[in-house]
Amino acid sequence: MIDGRRSQYDMHRDRARVAIARQKDAAEREREARAVRDAEILAMLATEGASLGSVAADVGLSKSMVAYIDRTARASFQSAEQARAYLAQHSEA
Repeated sequence: MIDGRRSQYDMHRDRARVAIARQKDAAEREREARAVRDAEILAMLATEGASLGSVAADVGLSKSMVAYIDRTARASFQSAEQARAYLAQHSEA
């Protein structure tokens, strides 16, 4: 402290700490949203008559993105039932 006031360094440090905490929180919310998105895409793909193209068009993603979600999300969810169970548990998301 200089003359009873906080130094500029201390103010910037405190602001940086707050920004880092907000960034961590935003990253966690993004991760959760991505997991829900992947589960929804898998559930859509598991419905009768669904294709990469129809799902992509319905949700506004490219077919390659839907294919990527399909490939990578299956490592987390072994079946559409697991994806639906996840959605049921996280229905407030």
